[in-house]
Amino acid sequence: MIKVYNPELLISDAQDKLTQLVRDDFKPFILRCEQHKLCVLENENLILFSLLFDKCQPIIDEAQLTITFVSQKDESKIIAIKFIDKKRMSYLQHNINSRKTYTKYMGPLAYQPVRKERTSLLSTESPEQNFRGILNLAILILIANHIRLIFENFQKYGLLITNVFWKFEMMHINGNPIMQALLMLLINVLTGFGIQYLQFKRDINTGIIRAFNIINIVLTIIIPCYLIQGSHPGLNLNFLGVQFIVFMKLISYAHFLRNTYFYIQRIKLVKNKKVPLDNFFAEYEVNNENLKILEKYSQDQSKILDFKHFLYFLAAPTLCFQLSYPRTQSIRKVWLIKRIIEYIFVILFLVIIWFQYTEPLVENTYKMLSKAPTLMILVDRLLKLAIPNTYMWIALFYGQFQCFLNITAELLRFADREFYKDWWNCKNLEEYWRLWNLPVHHWLVRHIYFPCLKSGMSRTTSNMIVFLVSALGHEYIVSASIGVIEAWAFVGMFAQAPFMLLQKKLEKLLKLQDSQLGNLMFWMTFCFIGQPLMIFVYYFRYLEKIAHPI
Repeated sequence: MIKVYNPELLISDAQDKLTQLVRDDFKPFILRCEQHKLCVLENENLILFSLLFDKCQPIIDEAQLTITFVSQKDESKIIAIKFIDKKRMSYLQHNINSRKTYTKYMGPLAYQPVRKERTSLLSTESPEQNFRGILNLAILILIANHIRLIFENFQKYGLLITNVFWKFEMMHINGNPIMQALLMLLINVLTGFGIQYLQFKRDINTGIIRAFNIINIVLTIIIPCYLIQGSHPGLNLNFLGVQFIVFMKLISYAHFLRNTYFYIQRIKLVKNKKVPLDNFFAEYEVNNENLKILEKYSQDQSKILDFKHFLYFLAAPTLCFQLSYPRTQSIRKVWLIKRIIEYIFVILFLVIIWFQYTEPLVENTYKMLSKAPTLMILVDRLLKLAIPNTYMWIALFYGQFQCFLNITAELLRFADREFYKDWWNCKNLEEYWRLWNLPVHHWLVRHIYFPCLKSGMSRTTSNMIVFLVSALGHEYIVSASIGVIEAWAFVGMFAQAPFMLLQKKLEKLLKLQDSQLGNLMFWMTFCFIGQPLMIFVYYFRYLEKIAHPI
């Protein structure tokens, strides 16, 4: 028994008969299954219509003994077949299932692989390129190679991190040079605030105040550096980092308040004139927000000194003093705990990398080069040190800029958290130095670069002076921590200034501004040559100092 619903999807030479069947209910017909179609016959020799299996799909209802064929496009009914018994229905079901298996086969005239113009996927002109699988393979190779290095290191050195705490000198607090240096640093900090007190409350001559500031800032560098000599280099390095931060903050504090004092004196001179104050100040001198604050405190300039705000500045994750900072509404406790946990793991990772991998590698290299100082050995050891050095450097960056500075900012509700930008995508060294450490970059621009421009220097000369100051800072921290002056950090840092000028000209000449070649060169020179070489030079000098103390 068959009922027709949609004759348009049926093949027939008698459309008028099909139209009549749509109006009728189920009527008896003869069925014949072929490979590609189901034929409905009026009699044994005459086909009324055919249904292509490719155009429909069957819906089987065993309870009603019915098979309904629906369209593959919109699932509308085409025909319904009702059977007298289950045996005949099973026969058609078997043919339908056989057809499903058969449709997986395609003959040579149906399967035509060469059918249009196409390019190979690895060709540069290919419109579709996806290397996700190759990237996964590279990651697996990297992981497998690192696992091999871990086993190799363990077999060669054993577990070294168990004796980490014995490597530091055990000192009493009273005799600890670091504690003495910290005490001296605290005196310098309080002196810096006291000098500004003399300027704003006592109106001491600005020349004398400037001399006091210079003396105090110089002593901030000299005396603590002298006191820590003889202490452990690891402790020295951490202390000198803190000391140099305080040094830069005191410079910013003195420079900012010196200009503030001069602007307040100008406000006092012009305040009685019925002219807006912004007519007497250029935008590059003082912005509108700070001008309003200065006008507010011009009646009593001593009120601009706030010891709490000074302490906030010392603790805040910025090197540039301001009269106000953007603040968040509250402290996110869960977020803060996450950053603290991350910071702890970063510290543990750094301890493992240094004591288990870097230190024994450098000490063995020192022994090898002492016996046979050849270029091949040096290159081999540089490449071996490059991997743990890169991990240490990235971990230091993440721990300092993402964890520690964000922890400090969250505790102080310090809102501006842009401590770095995407330096990992930089195409040259100039971009790297501008993006990787924004607090230092802003300090150099504000307190070195702009004053140089103001004095009449060119941009190129001002940039060279910025690199000179930065190179001196790097050399000071590294050399003072081990108590040896080598000047290699200074040379390596300062030499980048002319190299960057040359790199810019080459990029323009070879049209490589948007190329990834510059990024590859940065990673290669910075992580695989420059930093490992500096570690070797200074650590070798430290080992020589221990072996042959003066």
